[in-house]
Amino acid sequence: MIDTAILWDKCLDDLRYRVKDNVFTMWLRPLSVHKEEQTLIIRAPNDYFVTYIKKNHLADIEQLVIKHSQNSIEEVVVRVDNNSHSNAQNVDASETGTIDNNETSSTSLFTGNQLSPTLASSDNNAKDLNNKQQVNTSQAALIDSADIKSLSYLNPDFTFETFVTGKSNNLAYKACYELTKPQSKNRHNPLFIYGPSGLGKTHLMHSVAQRYLKNNRSFYYFTSEKFINQLVYSLRNNKIEDFKKKIKKVDLLIVDDIHVLAGKTKSSNEFLTLFADFTSGDKQLILASDRHPSQMTEFDERFRSRFSWGLTVAVEPPEIDTRVQILQKKADSYGMLLPKECALFIAQNVVSNVRRLEGALNQVFANANLTGAPITLEMVQYALKDIVAMRVQAVNMDNIRKVVAEYYDITVKDLMGRKRTRTIARPRQIAMALSRELTGDSYPDIGQSFGGRDHTTVMHGCDKVAELRAADPAFDKDYKALAMMLQAG
Repeated sequence: MIDTAILWDKCLDDLRYRVKDNVFTMWLRPLSVHKEEQTLIIRAPNDYFVTYIKKNHLADIEQLVIKHSQNSIEEVVVRVDNNSHSNAQNVDASETGTIDNNETSSTSLFTGNQLSPTLASSDNNAKDLNNKQQVNTSQAALIDSADIKSLSYLNPDFTFETFVTGKSNNLAYKACYELTKPQSKNRHNPLFIYGPSGLGKTHLMHSVAQRYLKNNRSFYYFTSEKFINQLVYSLRNNKIEDFKKKIKKVDLLIVDDIHVLAGKTKSSNEFLTLFADFTSGDKQLILASDRHPSQMTEFDERFRSRFSWGLTVAVEPPEIDTRVQILQKKADSYGMLLPKECALFIAQNVVSNVRRLEGALNQVFANANLTGAPITLEMVQYALKDIVAMRVQAVNMDNIRKVVAEYYDITVKDLMGRKRTRTIARPRQIAMALSRELTGDSYPDIGQSFGGRDHTTVMHGCDKVAELRAADPAFDKDYKALAMMLQAG
């Protein structure tokens, strides 16, 4: 007899890597299931969820259910969960933002097709949010001092306890953790976290929000897209002041991917007024972006300077030791045994970000579950053979030249040519050094592939790059970024 909970967990594991993270967290994670004879019933919080799931994800879900149930499930049905909180009709996660006690979903402040922000505050019903159970309607419909209700779709797995630290993210972790301490004397406002996608920025921000919730403090969490949607709706309906008034009631405002606001003049200007409110007094503002404020050239100086007022911290790709720790901690959370040599092999071949690292681990576990084979180095090598092949394919001199040329905004022809201007010669030396490090090809072979140059030219270029890396941290950072891009799994 099939275990429905295990079946649904397997389906969710597959779905997680078919959709964007925010879609998975907002729309798929809140679902629950039960079985009635040969039918799997998917329970959704409300009718809007049902419509959305049927339109966008039901076909994939049906396919996965058939696969993981080995055809024992004949039908999949999506229904509203009638066991939801008794006030659920007044708290619609997809159509409603914040809702006052006397408002209904048809008359609430934010209606339409945009998704709501996340507002949450703690009361006696908010218990043990750091466990691994789904944050459902009854858990998340919480009331703050202003009697505001909403749903919280924080990922319960994203806590400080589950975050693995290393040199690449330790400062960001400490800065976020410090914000959650009562009466902290080291508050930095705003806290600006930057780095490429998939490295843990969202994990840290959810961790702060979870701790605020535990400490009876309220927050809003927005992706910038949802923030813009709410602003646009409010502006069009002459409710912008109501919108801002609602937000100003909370203690913490988090806006992810703030760079998306660039070019949205009205939205940006309204955000500046909120910025002023949340960078004074006891309130806190956390912003996240894919790059440092100084590199956000789409914004004028007003924004760049404000973004840099507090503390700016980077989250960078994890070094190999951290990657191994992440894999082993994730394996422990699954109740799986991952031998160290297997973790090391995965970490050596998937280097770009944590999301892909976890994806590779899930692939290994799926292979073990399907075949019943123990997790050995040989099995892991087989399960990840396609990832390894792609990585090997990416690390060749042709691709190195292409990536370096794009990075420095020059052409591959320039790298192969004879020009010796610094804007071309330096990237050429970097490409040679990367070729030597990543392919292991000989100096003569590299020289021939760079327009028939002598091996001594390649040697000089590699030595010069090593010298500059030791003397110039910015140069070293560029070199490491290029190496990481080329080795991305």
